Amino acid sequence: MFDLIHAHFDMADVRDPNLYFNIPGPWNVNATRPVHCDLGQIVYAGTKWNSQATYAHAPPPHYLRPTPNYLLVLTLEGTADYMDDTGVRCTLQPGTLVWSKPGINQSYGPQNGVRWSELFLWFNGSVFDAWQSAGFPGERSRVLELSPLPYWTDRLRRILQPPSDSPSDTSLSRLCHFQQWLADALQLDDTRHQTTETMQWRETAERMLARGRLGSPSLEQIAADLGMSYSAFRKRFVQMTGKSPGEFRADAIVLRACSRLLESTHTLARIADDLGFHDAFHFSRRFKQVVGMSPKDFRRQHTLR
Repeated sequence: MFDLIHAHFDMADVRDPNLYFNIPGPWNVNATRPVHCDLGQIVYAGTKWNSQATYAHAPPPHYLRPTPNYLLVLTLEGTADYMDDTGVRCTLQPGTLVWSKPGINQSYGPQNGVRWSELFLWFNGSVFDAWQSAGFPGERSRVLELSPLPYWTDRLRRILQPPSDSPSDTSLSRLCHFQQWLADALQLDDTRHQTTETMQWRETAERMLARGRLGSPSLEQIAADLGMSYSAFRKRFVQMTGKSPGEFRADAIVLRACSRLLESTHTLARIADDLGFHDAFHFSRRFKQVVGMSPKDFRRQHTLR
């Protein structure tokens, strides 16, 4: 991995005027100590627009540099590579936020020939040390995805450079606003992960219910395999699908029966037994509820086509 990334480093264009300094963009931030109070401070905040600077700012052989402060890097445009000595490797895209603690050796920038824009902050203080003690950002850099991007940048810019036509907040107030910004970013990321986890749980539960026979494995066993009591499993499944686990499984098995009816000449009694129904009558009744016709009519109608 390092060899591939270093190939880009060696080709860095050290003549890029945006290597160390800001250049004009749609909006700009260039602020030394924009927030300073006893609890903490934002040491520096700046923007880079349309930059080609790759990794020439970090010395060989590892192209990593430490920072004595907490670091935020928010990608505004384009794409870039990020890596650090905690093992984090990622591609930065518009809306990607990287948050690192002091002392982490890191390097980032666009690959050769690619342009990229960023907003970055260095900050420190006892309040952020308390965040770190509580696990934020933790021993590894955190990578979050923020959207819509203008909402997040507008909020942050008001903290870093308050509008001249609005009453100026105290540094303590702005520091609190910055902490709220971080907390909201974490909450957004947690919500996104919870949504992904919820969908994965539903897909797993539905897959487990759809396989096997009508009564085997039992619904209680499926719930146990998911690490839940049956009552908790049933409640969560109903909330997500509008059906009980038993209803969903019966419907899924009826749909499997459709294939059996068309692909075999087995009797209804044989199909009912194979799929776990009590008898052909029970199977036919459930089949008609789901499909809208009896198994015999379904087989006859589709066989004649």
